[in-house]
Amino acid sequence: MFFRMFLLMKKEFLQFLRNVPLLIIVLYCSTLDIHSAGEITMDIHDYPVAVYDLDRSAETREIIGKLREPFFRVERMIEEENEIRDLIETGEISVILVFPHDFSKKINSHETAELQVILDGSKSNASQLALRYINNIIYGYNAELVFTKWKVSNIAKDTLPYVDYSMRNWYNLNLTDRWTFCLQEFLMCVSLIGVLLTATAMVNEKQFGTIEQLMVTPLRTYEIMISKVVPMMGVLFIATFISIFVILVPVEGVPIRGNIWAFFFVSLIYFFTVAGLGLFISSISNNLSETVLFSMLVLVPIMFLSGAWVAIEVMPGWVKILVHLSPLKYYLDLANGIFFKGTPLLAMWKWVLSLFALGLTLFMAGTYRFRRMFA
Repeated sequence: MFFRMFLLMKKEFLQFLRNVPLLIIVLYCSTLDIHSAGEITMDIHDYPVAVYDLDRSAETREIIGKLREPFFRVERMIEEENEIRDLIETGEISVILVFPHDFSKKINSHETAELQVILDGSKSNASQLALRYINNIIYGYNAELVFTKWKVSNIAKDTLPYVDYSMRNWYNLNLTDRWTFCLQEFLMCVSLIGVLLTATAMVNEKQFGTIEQLMVTPLRTYEIMISKVVPMMGVLFIATFISIFVILVPVEGVPIRGNIWAFFFVSLIYFFTVAGLGLFISSISNNLSETVLFSMLVLVPIMFLSGAWVAIEVMPGWVKILVHLSPLKYYLDLANGIFFKGTPLLAMWKWVLSLFALGLTLFMAGTYRFRRMFA
């Protein structure tokens, strides 16, 4: 029995290595794709803004100067009011600052001056992020007015009541987006590769007509299933090893504060889970096109419900219930705990147990459908 399974596993490995497009996809997803995700950042750099300055005073020029590098780039000085709508509608500029005629006059008269910020609502995330940066810049300018231009004494400065706060970021002191994006991209690539490899390994037998040959062999159903699943899990394990020790750690600088072997143990449970999904998809697909479409139909909700794209806290109540059906959610929580926090696996036993239970359910469903193919 073991020798027969060994020969089948050898066949699967050889078929994978001979499938050059699939081999390139796996190598790309485990290296360059993860590296490209590290280039994405949520910070603002050289964000283009336009200014409509009706006051043209030293105060407005000072604020405009604070909007320059590295966060903003003053792309255009507006001369006519009708240019504002044109810039927003064409999408050339999504943030416009408007200084009224009496801006400096009110400041010098110790009155409240108004500054209008016009945002393109169709680019909500970028515009809101830019607005927060502008709020911080204006807040700093207001502090300068109080303690510099109005010559508030040090005694008054020390006695004025104000709320002081200090921020402390645990596990990612500098809020490095690269770490999070690279790790999330890595986990999603593992999910995609795991499902597709297992599903295509079986669908190829259907499409090439060799499944009938397997059915007439003395091989049992579970032997065929194991010979399909184990090699693909081995490929996933190798791809994971390459991703971590070639890209994530040396190139992107992602820290490993926990036990890396604990992560590999959790990864094996997750590979077991996606293998069950792959078996299920292969049982309802007749060709590679259907396999890819069914895989996307399954993987997109799993990724969406994992919390990688949208924070779970802001999801509707009924969606939060479905979150617990996403195996990637538990895998992502475990990976964050091991990589960033150094949390021991014993402290995350609930997530490990949940992932194993969900994986066992999915694998049993996939196995049942797989066995029906040979019934």
